[in-house]
Amino acid sequence: MSPGFFARRALPVILAVSALISLGCASSPTPADPLGRVPQDLWLEIAVRPGYGVEDRAKVEERSVRFVLLPDGALHAEADRPLRQGLRPARARRLEREQMADVWGALVSAGFAEVLLADTRGNVDLIQPAAGEVLTTLVVHADGERFAFVRRYKPGDATEEAMRRVVRSIASLAWASDEALAESAELPTRYDAGPDPYARFAPRTETTKEGGQK
Repeated sequence: MSPGFFARRALPVILAVSALISLGCASSPTPADPLGRVPQDLWLEIAVRPGYGVEDRAKVEERSVRFVLLPDGALHAEADRPLRQGLRPARARRLEREQMADVWGALVSAGFAEVLLADTRGNVDLIQPAAGEVLTTLVVHADGERFAFVRRYKPGDATEEAMRRVVRSIASLAWASDEALAESAELPTRYDAGPDPYARFAPRTETTKEGGQK
Protein backbone atom coordinates (compact mmCIF):
# COMPACT_ATOMS: atom_id res chain seq x y z
CA MET A 1 0.00 0.00 0.00
CA SER A 2 1.15 3.49 -0.79
CA PRO A 3 1.95 6.05 1.92
CA GLY A 4 -0.93 8.16 0.64
CA PHE A 5 -3.38 5.41 1.61
CA PHE A 6 -2.33 5.54 5.28
CA ALA A 7 -2.40 9.33 5.23
CA ARG A 8 -5.99 9.32 3.94
CA ARG A 9 -7.04 6.78 6.60
CA ALA A 10 -5.40 8.77 9.44
CA LEU A 11 -6.77 12.17 8.39
CA PRO A 12 -10.31 11.66 9.81
CA VAL A 13 -8.86 10.53 13.14
CA ILE A 14 -6.61 13.58 13.35
CA LEU A 15 -9.51 15.91 12.53
CA ALA A 16 -11.73 14.27 15.15
CA VAL A 17 -9.09 14.61 17.88
CA SER A 18 -8.49 18.26 16.94
CA ALA A 19 -12.22 18.97 17.11
CA LEU A 20 -12.47 17.44 20.58
CA ILE A 21 -9.52 19.49 21.82
CA SER A 22 -11.01 22.68 20.38
CA LEU A 23 -14.39 21.91 21.95
CA GLY A 24 -12.80 21.34 25.34
CA CYS A 25 -10.93 24.63 25.17
CA ALA A 26 -14.03 26.51 24.08
CA SER A 27 -16.16 25.03 26.86
CA SER A 28 -13.66 25.96 29.59
CA PRO A 29 -14.92 29.14 31.30
CA THR A 30 -12.63 32.14 31.10
CA PRO A 31 -11.63 33.16 34.62
CA ALA A 32 -13.06 36.54 35.53
CA ASP A 33 -10.77 39.33 36.64
CA PRO A 34 -11.15 39.41 40.45
CA LEU A 35 -10.21 43.09 40.42
CA GLY A 36 -12.68 44.07 37.73
CA ARG A 37 -15.26 45.01 40.33
CA VAL A 38 -13.15 47.94 41.58
CA PRO A 39 -14.31 51.23 39.99
CA GLN A 40 -11.62 52.72 37.79
CA ASP A 41 -12.27 56.19 39.24
CA LEU A 42 -12.27 55.12 42.90
CA TRP A 43 -11.28 58.08 45.05
CA LEU A 44 -11.63 58.35 48.84
CA GLU A 45 -11.33 61.22 51.27
CA ILE A 46 -11.49 60.49 55.00
CA ALA A 47 -11.30 63.19 57.65
CA VAL A 48 -11.52 62.67 61.41
CA ARG A 49 -12.12 65.89 63.36
CA PRO A 50 -12.38 65.83 67.15
CA GLY A 51 -14.64 68.42 68.72
CA TYR A 52 -13.82 70.82 71.51
CA GLY A 53 -12.64 69.01 74.61
CA VAL A 54 -11.52 65.84 72.80
CA GLU A 55 -7.77 65.83 73.29
CA ASP A 56 -4.87 63.41 73.72
CA ARG A 57 -6.69 60.46 72.19
CA ALA A 58 -4.52 57.51 71.19
CA LYS A 59 -6.84 55.73 68.76
CA VAL A 60 -6.37 56.83 65.18
CA GLU A 61 -10.14 57.09 64.60
CA GLU A 62 -10.51 59.51 67.53
CA ARG A 63 -7.82 62.07 66.76
CA SER A 64 -7.29 64.53 63.93
CA VAL A 65 -6.34 62.53 60.81
CA ARG A 66 -6.89 62.86 57.09
CA PHE A 67 -6.49 60.31 54.27
CA VAL A 68 -6.87 60.76 50.52
CA LEU A 69 -6.74 57.76 48.17
CA LEU A 70 -6.49 58.56 44.45
CA PRO A 71 -7.53 56.32 41.53
CA ASP A 72 -3.90 55.49 40.68
CA GLY A 73 -3.39 54.04 44.17
CA ALA A 74 -1.54 57.04 45.61
CA LEU A 75 -2.39 57.22 49.32
CA HIS A 76 -1.89 60.58 51.01
CA ALA A 77 -2.02 60.65 54.80
CA GLU A 78 -1.59 62.92 57.80
CA ALA A 79 -2.10 61.34 61.20
CA ASP A 80 0.41 63.11 63.43
CA ARG A 81 -0.79 66.71 63.49
CA PRO A 82 -3.90 68.68 62.50
CA LEU A 83 -4.06 69.64 58.83
CA ARG A 84 -5.74 72.79 57.59
CA GLN A 85 -8.89 72.10 55.62
CA GLY A 86 -8.47 72.24 51.87
CA LEU A 87 -4.89 70.97 51.92
CA ARG A 88 -4.00 67.52 50.66
CA PRO A 89 -1.73 65.50 52.95
CA ALA A 90 1.68 64.34 51.83
CA ARG A 91 1.89 61.10 49.88
CA ALA A 92 2.57 58.10 52.10
CA ARG A 93 2.72 55.27 49.55
CA ARG A 94 1.13 53.79 46.44
CA LEU A 95 -1.23 50.84 46.76
CA GLU A 96 -1.22 47.82 44.49
CA ARG A 97 -4.35 46.77 42.57
CA GLU A 98 -4.98 43.97 45.06
CA GLN A 99 -4.89 46.49 47.91
CA MET A 100 -7.30 48.76 46.05
CA ALA A 101 -9.61 45.76 45.76
CA ASP A 102 -9.34 45.22 49.51
CA VAL A 103 -10.27 48.85 50.13
CA TRP A 104 -13.31 48.59 47.88
CA GLY A 105 -14.30 45.34 49.56
CA ALA A 106 -14.12 47.04 52.95
CA LEU A 107 -16.39 49.82 51.72
CA VAL A 108 -18.90 47.33 50.33
CA SER A 109 -18.93 45.32 53.57
CA ALA A 110 -19.42 48.48 55.65
CA GLY A 111 -22.25 49.78 53.45
CA PHE A 112 -20.30 52.76 52.14
CA ALA A 113 -20.29 51.84 48.44
CA GLU A 114 -23.91 52.64 47.52
CA VAL A 115 -24.89 56.15 46.54
CA LEU A 116 -28.46 55.52 47.70
CA LEU A 117 -27.20 54.96 51.26
CA ALA A 118 -25.15 58.17 51.36
CA ASP A 119 -25.88 60.93 53.86
CA THR A 120 -25.08 63.87 51.61
CA ARG A 121 -23.65 65.01 48.30
CA GLY A 122 -22.68 68.40 49.67
CA ASN A 123 -19.48 69.85 51.07
CA VAL A 124 -18.66 67.90 54.23
CA ASP A 125 -16.05 70.49 55.23
CA LEU A 126 -18.92 72.76 56.23
CA ILE A 127 -20.05 70.26 58.88
CA GLN A 128 -18.58 70.96 62.31
CA PRO A 129 -18.12 68.55 65.24
CA ALA A 130 -19.95 69.28 68.46
CA ALA A 131 -18.09 69.62 71.73
CA GLY A 132 -17.08 66.30 73.22
CA GLU A 133 -17.64 64.25 70.05
CA VAL A 134 -15.65 63.03 67.06
CA LEU A 135 -16.85 63.83 63.55
CA THR A 136 -15.73 61.49 60.76
CA THR A 137 -16.57 62.10 57.12
CA LEU A 138 -16.00 59.71 54.22
CA VAL A 139 -16.29 61.05 50.68
CA VAL A 140 -16.44 58.42 47.92
CA HIS A 141 -15.92 58.99 44.20
CA ALA A 142 -16.91 55.88 42.25
CA ASP A 143 -18.51 55.08 38.89
CA GLY A 144 -18.91 58.75 38.06
CA GLU A 145 -20.72 59.52 41.32
CA ARG A 146 -19.66 61.54 44.35
CA PHE A 147 -21.33 60.90 47.69
CA ALA A 148 -20.44 61.18 51.36
CA PHE A 149 -21.11 59.57 54.71
CA VAL A 150 -21.08 61.42 58.02
CA ARG A 151 -20.69 59.74 61.40
CA ARG A 152 -20.52 61.17 64.92
CA TYR A 153 -19.42 59.26 68.00
CA LYS A 154 -18.07 59.78 71.48
CA PRO A 155 -14.43 58.96 72.18
CA GLY A 156 -14.05 55.64 73.90
CA ASP A 157 -17.49 54.24 73.06
CA ALA A 158 -18.32 51.32 70.76
CA THR A 159 -20.70 53.05 68.35
CA GLU A 160 -20.24 53.48 64.60
CA GLU A 161 -18.06 50.38 64.35
CA ALA A 162 -18.32 50.26 60.54
CA MET A 163 -16.81 53.71 60.11
CA ARG A 164 -14.18 52.99 62.74
CA ARG A 165 -13.13 49.83 60.86
CA VAL A 166 -12.80 51.69 57.57
CA VAL A 167 -10.69 54.43 59.15
CA ARG A 168 -8.43 51.88 60.81
CA SER A 169 -8.03 49.84 57.62
CA ILE A 170 -6.96 52.90 55.62
CA ALA A 171 -4.72 54.02 58.48
CA SER A 172 -2.95 50.66 58.52
CA LEU A 173 -2.26 50.97 54.79
CA ALA A 174 -0.75 54.40 55.48
CA TRP A 175 1.36 52.97 58.35
CA ALA A 176 -0.49 55.13 60.87
CA SER A 177 -0.73 53.64 64.35
CA ASP A 178 -2.79 54.33 67.45
CA GLU A 179 -0.05 56.58 68.77
CA ALA A 180 0.89 59.74 66.97
CA LEU A 181 4.47 59.94 65.70
CA ALA A 182 5.15 63.07 67.70
CA GLU A 183 4.15 61.24 70.88
CA SER A 184 5.98 57.99 70.17
CA ALA A 185 9.20 59.46 68.79
CA GLU A 186 12.24 58.86 71.00
CA LEU A 187 14.92 61.47 71.45
CA PRO A 188 18.42 60.30 70.51
CA THR A 189 20.65 59.20 73.38
CA ARG A 190 23.77 61.32 73.63
CA TYR A 191 26.88 59.89 75.26
CA ASP A 192 29.78 61.80 76.85
CA ALA A 193 32.80 60.88 74.73
CA GLY A 194 35.26 62.78 76.93
CA PRO A 195 37.16 65.99 76.23
CA ASP A 196 37.41 67.48 72.78
CA PRO A 197 40.39 65.78 71.06
CA TYR A 198 40.91 68.84 68.86
CA ALA A 199 41.07 71.33 71.72
CA ARG A 200 44.89 71.27 71.72
CA PHE A 201 44.91 72.58 68.16
CA ALA A 202 42.91 75.69 69.06
CA PRO A 203 44.82 78.99 68.68
CA ARG A 204 46.32 80.25 71.94
CA THR A 205 45.96 83.83 73.15
CA GLU A 206 48.96 85.61 74.68
CA THR A 207 48.56 87.65 77.85
CA THR A 208 50.46 90.80 78.90
CA LYS A 209 52.06 91.46 82.26
CA GLU A 210 48.95 93.33 83.36
CA GLY A 211 46.91 90.20 82.70
CA GLY A 212 45.22 91.50 79.58
CA GLN A 213 45.14 89.91 76.16
CA LYS A 214 47.06 91.20 73.18
